[in-house]
Amino acid sequence: MSDKPKISAALRQLLLRLHFYAGILIAPFLLVSAVTGLAYALSYPLEDALYSDLRTVDVGDGRIGLAAQVDAVTEAHPDWTVTAVRPAAEDDASTTVLVDDGVVRESGAIAAVYVDPYTGELLGESTTYGSSQAGPVREWISTLHRNLHLGEPGRLYSELAAGWLWVVALGGLVLWLGKRRRNGGLLRPKPSGSGRARTLAWHGPVGLWLVAILLFLSVTGLTWSRYAGENVSELREALSWTTPSVAVDADAPVGDHAEHDHSGAAGASAFAVTLLDSVHQAALDADMNGPLQITLPTGTGTQYLVAETQRSLPLEQDQMVVDTASGAPEVAEELRFADWPFMAQATNVFIAAHMGLLFGSANQLILAVAMLAVVLMIVWGYRMWRQRRPKGGLVGRPYPRGTLRRLPWPLVAGIVVVAGGVGWFFPLLGISLAAFVVIDVAVGLWQRFRRPPQANESGEATVSRRTALAGATISAAVGAGVGMAIASTQDGEGGAAAEEPGVEPFFGERQAGITTPAQQHALFAAFDLAEVEIGTGTALDAAAIAANLEALLADWSAVASALAAGEAPPKAPIDGDDQFDAEAVAAGLAPARLTVTFGIGPAAFGKAGLATAQPSKLAELPEFDGDKLNPAWSGGDLLLQICGDDRQVVSGAFLEMRKRAVGRGSLLWMQHGFSSAPADGGTPRNLMGFKDGSANPKAGSETFDARVWAVDSEPSWFEGGTYLVFRKIRMRLPDWSVLTADDQNLTFGRERDSGVPLSGGGEFDHPDFTVLDDSGLPAVPADSHIAVVHDAPMVRRGYNYDYGFLTQGDVSSDAATDGHLDGHMHAEHPYDAGLLFVSFQADPQAFIDTQEKMAASDRLNEFVTAEGSAVFAVPPGAAAGGFVGEGLFKP
Repeated sequence: MSDKPKISAALRQLLLRLHFYAGILIAPFLLVSAVTGLAYALSYPLEDALYSDLRTVDVGDGRIGLAAQVDAVTEAHPDWTVTAVRPAAEDDASTTVLVDDGVVRESGAIAAVYVDPYTGELLGESTTYGSSQAGPVREWISTLHRNLHLGEPGRLYSELAAGWLWVVALGGLVLWLGKRRRNGGLLRPKPSGSGRARTLAWHGPVGLWLVAILLFLSVTGLTWSRYAGENVSELREALSWTTPSVAVDADAPVGDHAEHDHSGAAGASAFAVTLLDSVHQAALDADMNGPLQITLPTGTGTQYLVAETQRSLPLEQDQMVVDTASGAPEVAEELRFADWPFMAQATNVFIAAHMGLLFGSANQLILAVAMLAVVLMIVWGYRMWRQRRPKGGLVGRPYPRGTLRRLPWPLVAGIVVVAGGVGWFFPLLGISLAAFVVIDVAVGLWQRFRRPPQANESGEATVSRRTALAGATISAAVGAGVGMAIASTQDGEGGAAAEEPGVEPFFGERQAGITTPAQQHALFAAFDLAEVEIGTGTALDAAAIAANLEALLADWSAVASALAAGEAPPKAPIDGDDQFDAEAVAAGLAPARLTVTFGIGPAAFGKAGLATAQPSKLAELPEFDGDKLNPAWSGGDLLLQICGDDRQVVSGAFLEMRKRAVGRGSLLWMQHGFSSAPADGGTPRNLMGFKDGSANPKAGSETFDARVWAVDSEPSWFEGGTYLVFRKIRMRLPDWSVLTADDQNLTFGRERDSGVPLSGGGEFDHPDFTVLDDSGLPAVPADSHIAVVHDAPMVRRGYNYDYGFLTQGDVSSDAATDGHLDGHMHAEHPYDAGLLFVSFQADPQAFIDTQEKMAASDRLNEFVTAEGSAVFAVPPGAAAGGFVGEGLFKP
């Protein structure tokens, strides 16, 4: 079986962690960029309104010449030097005369005088910026967006935002497309349930529609940045993608980013002004269209630069040099936009779109809506962070670290190389990413050294050599004091424990029976919700079924909490006044660490009209190759897992719980199991004689929490719950018993007695699949059970069962009846013993992936058959006085 699902899951976890941290730490920069970008998009209509008295005029009978309009400016301001003219492009537009008024302005700013082209009246003065002809308001907002008015240091914020924007957008896209969902919701929001899942139902589809715009804004925005922008410029130059220009005798800057580098000359002669009209007409005759800017020659120069300035569709970006040296204007050189290199054209178009110019008002509207959507995305992201917090916590936990350790080293090397390349081209992204990694590693080390020794996957404490050496000195110094402290408190602790022997609390953040150390006996009972009223047979509607479900969970919680505490349960609703309050099956017995764990099956939500609140990953399990499922032992709307160290206590609890189900649900199936830990407290064994559960992580560890608790994309009432998979697995023990010891060890990949992997080490060590045996073959066969399932992200909590012969009348002993002299039994003989497999996982897909690998290649399949199968959502625990699943019924 391919490792692709495992690698894919690890990569998704890595991407989740990156997306999480990028969202939390970079989102403030993105939020500022989005808010200022929204303001910039809205600045166009705002500026049109503010400067309408300068930019618009009443349409007259005929226009006066450009030279006359410029003369009106020089007459009113004789000390100002005219540098360029923008003739009125529309009937109701004014003419803009660009001048050098002697005032020192910031780079890219130039004084402008607005003239009525019909009367020559001066409308007023202002400042204009760049080829987009921005006014002071739009330029102020543009600078705010670009650098927060902090100059060069401020540009770092926008580069950081633009650098991470494409990472966040692409990461979110991959996560959303790879997310398993039911009932659609990929392309449009389908909010259901409550809490984080409802928020994600908006965050995902909106992000999907936004991703193309965000990638576009990120790429084009980086061209203006300080460090990445330099790399982009060098790349464009190396590939000949730079914007071409024409040469004039007076320099006039042109190019993609004229918004930030504006024209300005030392000054034009009076004679140059008198030729303006003829130059303008020569340009029009040469098919120069749309808004124009005519830059006058300086000093004794004779060349005028005429440039089209329309950045909206259809783009007009032709340039032309008109020479008047001969006395009559002549086109000396021209550069048509159609002749630009393709990538130079594309760059010009993309930048115009980024600035809101390409499609005019529609472009600005799209940008405004996109920026507003980005703001909402960020708010939703922070809201989900808050919503996935643990009970009592302020904010949500990050996704677990350590994903890279689960990936093949060539893939890790590839990730590092790609990250290095990206960091080189986008320096601020690379520096911040490196800082994240360093801080994350530092935090991980700090948590590691401040906590007790970490447990390995089996729960066995492990200490590194460096930790041991450092700790040895400290231990020697404080050992005596610690020992005295332990001795002084031991009696007190023992007394407290003796007050409540064998009591496992029912109420708490999590349900009991998951992290609880396994008890000796277990009973699993599945129920189907009643769909007809008892007695009358009247069909129940969804509301009535939901009411029954709520009442049943509340009654079960009250009973379970009382029994776990060693108290008498409350009276059942069906019991009359003349009946006992309780069954008294376990009267006089200690609670024996009784736990009752509730699960809800996939079909229950639909029956109760609660489909919108169904946990996102809850769906019926498929039937796998090799399964021989009996419907009588499969499925169910509700599950009770009742565990304890006294079988009679367990049985009594079941009878009490079943009584409360009368009229609300019917018993579907029930299974009994047992498990006995060795005297030394080691790992229990299954009926094949092998230790079962060696690979389980220690309860409460980071690995355990990541494997078990469901926090990703779940409705709020279920966050912190888990999924339980149940499988009744029948073992062909007579066939198994005739295998040699070596064959049994090779089937499991472990030594039976010690539990040590055949590759060596200890019971809880990870198997080394590179170790070879004496024959040169892998010591742990590739089709051994441990090789197939060793990395399954789940926690097992199974029990053995032995029901004996299903039909005693047919077969009464192990005696061979089919001619086999060795006395072993065939698979079809009805001896029923095996494993009640139970696993807890954050996503049932983890079990499905593992089971599919087993079905394809596990040599253990020859000796086991699954005959029962079910999956249940196990809600979080209940607060004192509440009941399990209470949040499901809250609006």
